[in-house]
Amino acid sequence: MGPHTFTDYHQKSQSIGDGELVVTVPGMLARCGCMRDLTASLCGVGYQTWHWNYPSLRGSIAKHATQLAAGLIDVARSPAVSRIHFVTHSMGSVIARAAILLSRLETRFFAKCGRIVMLAPPNSGSRLTRLPLGPLATWFPQLSELSESPNSYVCRLPQLQTMSVGVIAAERDFVVDAQATHLAGERDHATLPTTHQRLVSDFEAIAMTIRFLRSDGFDSKPQTQIAHDRQRHAVAA
Repeated sequence: MGPHTFTDYHQKSQSIGDGELVVTVPGMLARCGCMRDLTASLCGVGYQTWHWNYPSLRGSIAKHATQLAAGLIDVARSPAVSRIHFVTHSMGSVIARAAILLSRLETRFFAKCGRIVMLAPPNSGSRLTRLPLGPLATWFPQLSELSESPNSYVCRLPQLQTMSVGVIAAERDFVVDAQATHLAGERDHATLPTTHQRLVSDFEAIAMTIRFLRSDGFDSKPQTQIAHDRQRHAVAA
């Protein structure tokens, strides 16, 4: 299945503000519905959402970024969208960074630029690229692009210029080292006691993501405690 277009998705509420859209981009080998809980939570507080899916094992990061960039231009031109945010996971974070640059979102559509939360992003490369692939390397160009080498695609990708960036790393992550998730110019950074794959559906990660999109920071202990109390109440019910 190819990448979805903006018109495949519809808003559910406008309580946050008319036309605030969150683009969600999954990582490599993401299972179907991996960001469903996150998307439902975003919609629940009033954001529009556009889940951009793509065949992660077919094509390079650069190719996927070019396709997403074309979609972002369409979104930015839409009068129904007033502000564009991103929530990305793993390799999807690199694709989003490249697409933002290729679409010139931060310059051509500066007024619509919002915030971006990256979950376990390999901003300085992935541990997986240490595995010897031999002749299989040509089948997986993404691993070369995500190399920890200073000359790799991801390590040479320019940082974002105006979008506010929040990064959440996973403590038990065997795919991306927590230190490699940092991005120059990031506004906030946090590490949660979970794994690379589970981070995207982690309750605290979702709560922190929403707080960052709203307030440009992760820290809000009273709201976090209330959210946990609500979760425990729901489980008990």
